[in-house]
Amino acid sequence: MTAQPHEEHDREPEQLHETATRPSGDDPRHQPIGFFAPGVVRSGYHMDLRGVAGSYGPPDEADAWIDLLVARREHVLPVSMLQLGLGAWQRGIDQDDSDRGGWMAIAQRIADWAAVDMDGHGRFAHLQPMPHTYRIDAPWYSAMAQGLGISLLARAGEADDAARAARSLLDRTFGLVTDTSDGPILEEYPADPRPHVLNGWMWALLGLYDLAYCDGLDDDDLRAAAADSWDSGVSSLVAHLPRYETGRGWSTYDLYPHPIANVASPFYHRLHVSMLRAVARVAPYVELAHELEDTAGRWERALARPGTRAVAVARKVGFRIVTPRHRRAA
Repeated sequence: MTAQPHEEHDREPEQLHETATRPSGDDPRHQPIGFFAPGVVRSGYHMDLRGVAGSYGPPDEADAWIDLLVARREHVLPVSMLQLGLGAWQRGIDQDDSDRGGWMAIAQRIADWAAVDMDGHGRFAHLQPMPHTYRIDAPWYSAMAQGLGISLLARAGEADDAARAARSLLDRTFGLVTDTSDGPILEEYPADPRPHVLNGWMWALLGLYDLAYCDGLDDDDLRAAAADSWDSGVSSLVAHLPRYETGRGWSTYDLYPHPIANVASPFYHRLHVSMLRAVARVAPYVELAHELEDTAGRWERALARPGTRAVAVARKVGFRIVTPRHRRAA
């Protein structure tokens, strides 16, 4: 059967959107699927990061945190700043957020920081060795950071800066992509061997999608390259998903050859479910969307089974006994 593309994305952008109700007692760091009109980048964002922004307090407190983070840049993970920026931007277009003006200022401040923080190749550098799980010396670079940077700059920054971040993600010489027989994998961590971290792969993919639909991008060749990489990346994701699934319908965090499997924590398993649905919503072909939704549904049902959840937690504890989350010496 020939794959059928999704309908053309021709919806008009919406400047403000309604707030989705967050379940009572839910972890504010939880990142469910967000409001987003396919093809309209500034209508929203694929994942709801408002809770991430809110965890820093109101805008004036978040602004003070940014001062501290910038001053201690060598210790900062770029993804933390970029997710804060995206969450602030989402709050800035939220008509029910009384502080939306302050949040939009936060988003623009972080977008300005991101444009300056990139190196000459458009990369966000991690200036400390990876502190746990994988051995990675500084400086190192992450496809997840590049994808988040693209997504933030396409909304709160300049298209040219989003393009800079994308070029380093698309350029194979920078080592952020692993080519496999089933297609490319975007790597959150450049460890050896490559760990193929699932959530980081999807964050990076969503950045490529955003560049393909970015307003104001004049480089048609780069837009086409991002669109092609998005298409091949989603196909590869679907092909690789069975390798991330345990026999109980629970996901693994990565595919790294640890002594025992790195089973996802409940937080990351739930994040995987939300992200699969976010990717499915904008998948290039209906068949791929169905595969992603089927997997998300199966994994969500596993999350709802107390016994399966308990086994997953026990396996995660066992993994951390074998692979402690200790900090490496610099």
